[in-house]
Amino acid sequence: MNRPRRIVIAALPAALSLLLVATGSAGAAPPTPPTHKPVKVIRPPTRVKVGRVVTAETASGRPALLIAIRYPIEAVGRRLRLGVRVRLKPGTVPLADGVAHRLGAGVPRRPERRHAFTFVHEIDLKPRIAKGLEAAWAEGRAPLATVEAQGGIDIDGDGKADIDRKGIPRRVVHLSAPDRPTAPRARAGKSTPVLCASFPMRELEPGESLKLRLPTCERPVRWSIEGRTEGIDARLRGGTLAVTASAQPGTEAVTLNQGVAVFKVKRSWNPGALLGGQEHGEGPVVRAMGDSVTAGFGYYSDGKLMPFLSLYECKPTGAAPDDACSSNSTTTKYGLKEVVYAPDYGLANNVSWAAQWANEYGVTNYKNFAVSGSEPTNWAPGGNLYSTTQKIEAEDPDYILMTIGANPILANTLFGLGSMRCALESDIFGGYQKCVEESFEEVHLRAELKSLYTNLVEKTDATIYLMQYHLSIPSSALLYSVTQIAEMGKLMNETIAAVAKEVNAATKSSRLQVVSPPHFNVGISLEPVYPSSYTCSYFEYKVDGPSVQSTPSQDELEAAHYLSFCGGPKGGGEPWVISGDTGIHPSAAGYAQMASQVPAPAPRG
Repeated sequence: MNRPRRIVIAALPAALSLLLVATGSAGAAPPTPPTHKPVKVIRPPTRVKVGRVVTAETASGRPALLIAIRYPIEAVGRRLRLGVRVRLKPGTVPLADGVAHRLGAGVPRRPERRHAFTFVHEIDLKPRIAKGLEAAWAEGRAPLATVEAQGGIDIDGDGKADIDRKGIPRRVVHLSAPDRPTAPRARAGKSTPVLCASFPMRELEPGESLKLRLPTCERPVRWSIEGRTEGIDARLRGGTLAVTASAQPGTEAVTLNQGVAVFKVKRSWNPGALLGGQEHGEGPVVRAMGDSVTAGFGYYSDGKLMPFLSLYECKPTGAAPDDACSSNSTTTKYGLKEVVYAPDYGLANNVSWAAQWANEYGVTNYKNFAVSGSEPTNWAPGGNLYSTTQKIEAEDPDYILMTIGANPILANTLFGLGSMRCALESDIFGGYQKCVEESFEEVHLRAELKSLYTNLVEKTDATIYLMQYHLSIPSSALLYSVTQIAEMGKLMNETIAAVAKEVNAATKSSRLQVVSPPHFNVGISLEPVYPSSYTCSYFEYKVDGPSVQSTPSQDELEAAHYLSFCGGPKGGGEPWVISGDTGIHPSAAGYAQMASQVPAPAPRG
């Protein structure tokens, strides 16, 4: 390895859900897949299409072109090129001009369900073209222009389009003189839409100030600020938007009456790189691997939730799971013999914690190879997914986002006959912990985790973040008490941390690090597993906090703990756990909570 040190992120919170919806007992043969052919209903990326092309006048009085391009949602945050060739007179050689913008699509959504967005490019024409156009308009002519957009998206920076629709998006138009009214129209855009250039996405250092020239519009408008995210300071000064970023890295936005300016606040990836709205240079290479939490099980790649009635068609089965019904896959029913990943590996839909972490800091070189239902042994040397592990290592990532460890332990513990009898005959005060630890030993959890962790540390220069499992209380776990489920998750997380510490010591490395998700409140007392210091009960019963569990789980919890249950989430909003899998995997809101615990990308060097 000749690149500087990197960071690998691993998480472990979603296998709990998949295992709880498993129907067979440990060691039983997997159910026979459905006889119908699996259907991939997720549409391919939208084609790039050149829309309106109009002439306008910049604040300095020079001709400019405003070109509206319809892009697939996978293009958000990526730097794409646009070119124009202007033939000033018939029979003359066209003059070329162009721009490259990092595309913004407004305030990020979670999840993102749009298939496409429109970005209006502004080309401030070169002096020779501008002068020629003015002469042509004075003569009553409308020169011919050919606009060509970039149709392919290169995810990994190797110069080849990973998302590509054949052909070059192109449009030929005549350029007429711009509309030149003498004064702005009050509140233009409210009743009469005005075409204005879009704000390109910008990068700022924490605390950095920037004066951004306001985009050109097809006719003068009066600009106003209508909102901003907490932390960023923004003011209109003359023809500029003056902003000062907050001290904390992340995504910030300023909403104006004619568009939204989005800023990625982050440390420069390459020390000394220009900021102030300029490109930082090469950003981090991010790869993800592991199980259903990183894969974002329960969401399709278009950002839609899996319906509850589709659960049987979606659950991973067999020795080679196909990642069906996961946010990084286009497969919507299990039964395929291979994993079919989404074109951008689920980055644009902004569902999984891995994707949300990458989007928060403007990462675009991202691939999520996680497979719902997979186990540590699948990814370790000798496993059927080890070739994917090797592929990830060969791409020399700066960060690897990983979720692994819960499969098949929780399935065996919850549905294995012996383990079930053990759980029923014990409680957390006597015998239950030993019961769970013996189940871990039966599937060689520590050994398999150690093999995988060691391989990643030795074969990459990354720092590895191991996200521990979130707490979810599925409505399907009828034979377990809430405290038993909480204790099982606690023991799982302790095992992950212990193995990570052991591997760090053996490899003389500190790159394997453990990250804990925030506590997913249940709304009842979890003593002695978790402290109970909150109450919303008339009788002042103590609970862990306002529940963030799935809606069906909360209904059952309230019925069983009517006097003490505390519903939530606090302040409204969606639960942190989805309902379609009986209440196991995080929702997009829950994944956001997990992503918030992972440190921001650190500067290289």
